[in-house]
Amino acid sequence: MTTAPAPAPTTAPPLLEPPLQRLVMAQLDELPEALTGQTGPPRRVLVAAASKYEATAEIANAIAKVLEDRGFSATACEIDPSVQVDGFDAFVIGSAVYSGHWLQPARWFVQSHAAVLSTRPVWLFSSGPVGDPPMPDEDPVDVTAIAEATLAREHKVFAGRLEHSRLSIAEQALVVALRAPEGDFRDWDAIRGWAEGIAEALSASGPTTITGTISLD
Repeated sequence: MTTAPAPAPTTAPPLLEPPLQRLVMAQLDELPEALTGQTGPPRRVLVAAASKYEATAEIANAIAKVLEDRGFSATACEIDPSVQVDGFDAFVIGSAVYSGHWLQPARWFVQSHAAVLSTRPVWLFSSGPVGDPPMPDEDPVDVTAIAEATLAREHKVFAGRLEHSRLSIAEQALVVALRAPEGDFRDWDAIRGWAEGIAEALSASGPTTITGTISLD
């Protein structure tokens, strides 16, 4: 007697039971973009600043606040050897300016991480000029090399704050010789407006993969 073959199922059974299927899909959603192939505008921004008397750090905080309000995950920090660049999609790097130069920690940060910074969107800012109008109004002497090393999109100079009581004796003598006026000359509207421009640029851009050379003296 010949047994008739069983009828073929009309639908294939699921490879995974529904609860396990949901678990796998949830885990796939959490995979890094590099593995899933998903791309999008940069979302994680490090706003790092070298600040001697906190004025420049406060500018960094204001920039990060604008980026947070625009939906980015922004981290503001003062630059020190523990600051790492892993996990960030874009960078805003700033420094107080003394005697025409960025502070050494900021220059060290750029030199140490230029290989990564040059492959991400980077903006630079300096804080230092005082007075009305703020003087000096030229770029710090080392910004050109820093911009070249990071392939920075823009460098912005903001007026700073000068409090004689917080300065060292040598610094007090210098500002007296230069007749530098005391006061807080930071333009918060200009700072926030610049940060808004960064947010607009990041929202319109995708991941950046640029390479460049490192040249810091």
